[in-house]
Amino acid sequence: MKKTKTLLLSLLASTLALAACTSDSGVEQGRCVAFDPAAKTMTLVADTVRDDRSRTDYSGAVITYKLPAESKEMGPAPSVGGRLMVDVEKSNVLVFDPVSKKPREIAVEFTSVEKNINRTNPKVAGKTFPLIDKEKQTITIYSARLSTLTTFKPPQAAMELPAEVWAPGDEMRIAFKQTDKTQATRVMNVSQTNIFRR
Repeated sequence: MKKTKTLLLSLLASTLALAACTSDSGVEQGRCVAFDPAAKTMTLVADTVRDDRSRTDYSGAVITYKLPAESKEMGPAPSVGGRLMVDVEKSNVLVFDPVSKKPREIAVEFTSVEKNINRTNPKVAGKTFPLIDKEKQTITIYSARLSTLTTFKPPQAAMELPAEVWAPGDEMRIAFKQTDKTQATRVMNVSQTNIFRR
């Protein structure tokens, strides 16, 4: 009994020591919508879903981080894009507006939604998305994560937005200290990191 009590007290002490070491740190995750290697900054739209990694919701705060001082704390440089979410049921696409610098919901008309389309499918293999068809006034996007090929018609004015607005930025994970929440201490490119590679 005494041995068990000593073990429990030791475990509790270790837990508290670990908590003390990590209480000043935080983590944020989201889509990269801007990256300036010269200024050493990166802007994300935060994922509001924190407790369920099977789904995402990129409609959170827009946060600009200063990159880590040490290059070893920085993963692969991100691909930048404005497309945050596609909602077929609500007939809209959420994008990062390059002018207002905020997420913007655009009502669209979906003309085609094909599921179970993997990267090797002839419809997507070797192609660069988005595919913008000015004549048909349509935009075709591909989500490798969802294995979905989607075509939609946005309002005419939205057709003039830069192509990057319709492309997804890489998903990034940022570690920071609570004392300076905009200074990244470590950056991980989730989209370009294979966690299973040894």
